Amino acid sequence: MKRVLFVTLSVIAAAAMTFSVAAAGNPFARLTSTVDGYSTWDADMINVEAIDQTGEGVYVAVLDTGLVANWQDYFPKDRVNTALGTGFDQPVSMSPGKDPCEIDVSVGRLHQTTWVGSTGSSHGTHVASTIIGYFYRSNSDAAGGFPLPPIVVRGIAPKVTIIPVKVLADYQVPAMPKCDGGHPAESVVFGTDEMVAAGINYATDLAIAGYRPMVINMSLGGGELIDAEKDAIDRAIENGVIVVASAGNEGEQGMGYPGAYEPVISAGSVGWIGEWLKPDVTTGTARYRMFWLQYPFPPVLAGTGDVPDPASADDVYLSDFSSRALLEGNEEDFVVQDLDVLAPGSWVRGPFAGDPGFSHLPWWSGGIADLVGRNPGNFYYVGGTSMAAPHVSAAAALLLQQDEQLEQADIDNILSSTALTIPSADSQSVFDINLPGMAPITWDTDCDGNLCDPVGAGLIQLDAAMEAVP
Repeated sequence: MKRVLFVTLSVIAAAAMTFSVAAAGNPFARLTSTVDGYSTWDADMINVEAIDQTGEGVYVAVLDTGLVANWQDYFPKDRVNTALGTGFDQPVSMSPGKDPCEIDVSVGRLHQTTWVGSTGSSHGTHVASTIIGYFYRSNSDAAGGFPLPPIVVRGIAPKVTIIPVKVLADYQVPAMPKCDGGHPAESVVFGTDEMVAAGINYATDLAIAGYRPMVINMSLGGGELIDAEKDAIDRAIENGVIVVASAGNEGEQGMGYPGAYEPVISAGSVGWIGEWLKPDVTTGTARYRMFWLQYPFPPVLAGTGDVPDPASADDVYLSDFSSRALLEGNEEDFVVQDLDVLAPGSWVRGPFAGDPGFSHLPWWSGGIADLVGRNPGNFYYVGGTSMAAPHVSAAAALLLQQDEQLEQADIDNILSSTALTIPSADSQSVFDINLPGMAPITWDTDCDGNLCDPVGAGLIQLDAAMEAVP
């Protein structure tokens, strides 16, 4: 079974072409963290501003696509330990089968490789950016009428140490010209169960060797949990490693694994009803691209990115893609799934450099090829439970800084018992960029005739979680 990343990439095009160019050179190259950076809507929604913890002294192993080779364009070098980083790969050969719509697959031997990222996706870089923050300037903002200077965006746990572990790699699917009108060859990014299990065991070995407290973030999943992966998760938890995984992007079809495995702390996705709207606006047809950033200077409007405090369920919607936990079905081999908590996962801004291929100009350069040429940009709004999971992993790191003796069940219980309750059946009207305009998003406990849990314990709240630490 292959493991895929749970992400939906959304690209927002620039509007106009009038902007000033940033000076060459990364002005933040000497920073050691993003702790003094500007906050975002997603950080505000889980009340990061109300706590003092930064995650200092905690390691987070990000099992994903690795990091882009130029990661220091985005992250303080002190926040990523590439000496501990690694990767795991298996050759996967795919060729057309006898049936025109089938592919014959052969899998080679697992081997250890580099942490340097997949050229097919910058997914792991975006995931890490939620945890530790990033350096930012976007030509698209400037072209849209928001010429911000270079700024620092604060992470949820800005002083943790990221360990990049590459378990998702690049593969080629052959062309199938005789299948349903023809399918061209394509590049895909995924990992095998053995690759993921090896990554989990590697992080556990580091924790046993003294690199602790340790959190594992897995913004990935597949349709089943094989024994090797289950054993690796059990071993990690037995050795005090905290394991977090995304719930999946299959909506009413149910959760992916390992997120659906009960011991894992799983993360579903929510969004904010204020996204894409100007401050204090509850409806509209005009998109406001800076909704995500709390930046207290013009041209950004006052109150931008400010979620009401305290947040209520009325400020939140369940992402339509967020996988529900199936609880009861008609199949004989039906397995009950476990969804723990929700976290922000809709329209999360972050670095997604040169996807695919890293063919980009750094954000700090004087070039504008991302707007007028063929080089892709540096930053995107991305939605998926892949984006929710690092919020939960960062929350676990903050709790571990407060008490490094906390174990998996402790952190699960603390986050769940202090979460903001979200109704299991509800509807919210949010801005739809495809209309553009307002459209309802609904959810309930009926998933194609199966009983399901769409919301788990609710939306994590960090200030309440910290108060609950013994």
